[in-house]
Amino acid sequence: MNICFTSTFEGTFEDFNNMMNKIRSEFPGMTDPSQPTESAELPYDKEGWCKVLSIAHVVDFPKMQKAMSASWVLEWDKKHNNTDVVYKLERIN
Repeated sequence: MNICFTSTFEGTFEDFNNMMNKIRSEFPGMTDPSQPTESAELPYDKEGWCKVLSIAHVVDFPKMQKAMSASWVLEWDKKHNNTDVVYKLERIN
């Protein structure tokens, strides 16, 4: 199933990409490798903050939940004041 999520946090797009790379390496098989996750930095008016929009084809939701609740991920979220909002997407055409 395709998901879209926004992440808003204190930090940079590079910080986000580093964390996502670590999550992918620690939780392989969470997403479909033939449909890579795409992320883009969005404009955000708050100095020192970043907002990222990501789209992923998740094939293992229990693994995604495990990744999102891993202690080191939660520590990163707290350190960066991160807020994620996750949406389920359905293709309509």
